[in-house]
Amino acid sequence: MKNNLNLTGRDITRRIDPELLKFGVVSAAGPEMAEARALAARLIGPGIVSVEALDRVQAYTGSAVWVTHDDGGLTGVLAFVLLNGAGAEAVAGGAFDTADPAAEHMASPDEVVRASYGWGICATTKEAARRVVGGSFAITPLFEHLPRYARPTTEAGHRLMRERMGYVDLPGSSGLVWLPPFAHPQTAVAA
Repeated sequence: MKNNLNLTGRDITRRIDPELLKFGVVSAAGPEMAEARALAARLIGPGIVSVEALDRVQAYTGSAVWVTHDDGGLTGVLAFVLLNGAGAEAVAGGAFDTADPAAEHMASPDEVVRASYGWGICATTKEAARRVVGGSFAITPLFEHLPRYARPTTEAGHRLMRERMGYVDLPGSSGLVWLPPFAHPQTAVAA
């Protein structure tokens, strides 16, 4: 992907969905949002974003939560927020509400995306982990020109973000990690 510098939220979503589909990861819809939140709360912790916020961000940005299934059940979640310029500044400055992102921080479908905030990635099986992590690596070229932020809260999250994806501590923050623009993550390997 040659020039991704001015991709809108719609452009990114249009490119994300077919890439993730190759891994069996699809955009969450309807009751899957509550299932995705429940799975993430069980694996990451209860103090995460609400179903209402997930629904609101998905509706506003056009993309926020993707899931994978095994044997008919939801087994993996990948979630992040596409941010506009104000959102990028809010994260870097510590003013971004990760549990309930403000509309003025999120990139609308027609707005140029200036950063992303990783809400979470989790899976209940090795196969589901392989798919959500593999899908995450597959869409990396869409984001390599952007600062990418996250706040890992589990040991597995820290290993994934720091060791496998190359994130580093965000200077001056408390627990935030980031991947600067054009920093390349390591190659994904089976979890």
